[in-house]
Order: sequence, then C-alpha cells, then structure tokens
Amino acid sequence: MDGIIEEFLTFSKSRRLELHEYPVAEVLQKIVNLIQEEAKLKGITLDTRYKDNRAIIPMDVDKLQQAIFNFVKNAMESISGEGTVRIVVDSSGKDRVIIKISDDGCGMNPEEIERIFNPEYTTKEKGLGLGLPLAHEIIRGHGGEIRVLSQPGSGTTFEISLPAGRVGEKNGTV
Repeated sequence: MDGIIEEFLTFSKSRRLELHEYPVAEVLQKIVNLIQEEAKLKGITLDTRYKDNRAIIPMDVDKLQQAIFNFVKNAMESISGEGTVRIVVDSSGKDRVIIKISDDGCGMNPEEIERIFNPEYTTKEKGLGLGLPLAHEIIRGHGGEIRVLSQPGSGTTFEISLPAGRVGEKNGTV
C-alpha cells in the first residue's frame, strides 16, 4: 500500500523541476550500476554505448533518473528469459541529446503503443502502471520528446530527445 501511495505522490509532484546542467552519461551509469545485479540474475545483458559521453542536459537529476530508470526497468520486464537492454547516448547536432533504450523483448502493437503513457492503462498484474506515464511527464517537463518504435516479437526502442546544455558545464558552473 505504501508503494502505491508513493507512486501517486511522485506522479503528482512531477511537475516541479529544479534544473541544473549535468552529464547524461553519469545519470545513466548510476542507473546501470543500480540495476546491474538484477539484470544479471535474470540473464539480461545491459549494453551501454555512450557515443557522446560529454553530453550535458539541463535536468532535475533525481526526476530524470527516475524516468530513465522506469524505461530501463520496463525494458527488462519485457524480456522473458535471456536478452539484452541497450542504452545509447548520442547527439543530434548541438541542440539535442538522444537517449535510446532498446530491448529484444516481446514488443508492442500500435494499439498498445497508443496507450502506454495513459495512467489508466497497464498490462501488469502488480503495480498501477504509472511508471511510463510518470516518465513521460518528466521527459515533457524537461522539454523532451519520446518516440516509441516497436513490433510484437521484435522488441521496443524508446527514443528520448532532450534539449542539450553547454559542453563542459556541470551543476550551473563553467
């Protein structure tokens, strides 16, 4: 019950962001370190490719970390048996940073993709299904966009595009 209440409170507070310039790769690596052992136990490989490991984003570190964690956790849950979750950071010119989270899990059909960011929709037996709607709200709050590429049986890719900060700047200092 506490977990359910916490999810609701987190969802309702998600609009208040405290933005600071911060390296994306550091946030992603924290998530990988946090979830690595669970992935290993499930036979899931976490493949990280930080093509632009100096990419900086104006972010609320805790909230963005929570959003990305939700995408990675969902990717892991979509895999039955062994598989791979790939996390890629790349730049789209100088004004956007792209984070791609891909899995080789069960995939989704177009109707499911339409509904995954709806708080009333879930395919899970446990939980409320607020993880992706919350993540979507946090990404939008950061001026970002999410593109979902998926086909049943072929896995899913969440492509998150966020506005870039200035290279070399961290926590508001140059």
